[in-house]
Amino acid sequence: MSRKISQTPMNSRQHLSSSSSVTSSRSLPLGQAVRELPGQYLKVLTRPSVRTFVEEKGKESWGIVWIQLIGLAIVSAIILAVGVLISPPSLSSVTNTGGLSPETLQMIAVVFVAIFTLIITPVSFFAIGGIIFLIAKAFHGKGTYLEQIYATLLFGVPLVLVSDLLSLIPGVGGWLLYVPHIYSVVLMIFALIAVHGRGGTSTADPQTREPLSL
Repeated sequence: MSRKISQTPMNSRQHLSSSSSVTSSRSLPLGQAVRELPGQYLKVLTRPSVRTFVEEKGKESWGIVWIQLIGLAIVSAIILAVGVLISPPSLSSVTNTGGLSPETLQMIAVVFVAIFTLIITPVSFFAIGGIIFLIAKAFHGKGTYLEQIYATLLFGVPLVLVSDLLSLIPGVGGWLLYVPHIYSVVLMIFALIAVHGRGGTSTADPQTREPLSL
């Protein structure tokens, strides 16, 4: 009897120790989190599954979210601005140019595209993410908004950049750039199941997690 009693606190201490080690191993300094992003992008894109996203849970923070969004906005703005220079918009329909030359109008278009991209990139991620989050909560999703945004950025960032690069290809860019977005729908489903499955904030074995109630 005494032996059983003595084993109980020991088992409890071991459980707490293992739990804290799991949490601490997932808490990454911001610099390390940035360095690991390329590997996480590759992992998510080449190993699409619910388990893959569950393995990345616990690493999220607002710092790494903002770094990804700012980086994506800057790179996308540069790529799209280059696209305007490569394939300038037709200005023949513009009647009142205010005496501005076509070259000046083109530079205005480049600046406008760059500024618009810098603003709309984070806004669109947060807005669309918010709508999806509310829908998930309506179906008893258990994850947090931060977890969801972080998970979607792991595939959203590289696929958006691929789409932007494809848009530079003359002729085929118009339809080819939608291919990455089709793949993102599949990854979105896996991410939402991983984030909003019952027990969404736990670090339990992915096989024991219950799916999102529909």
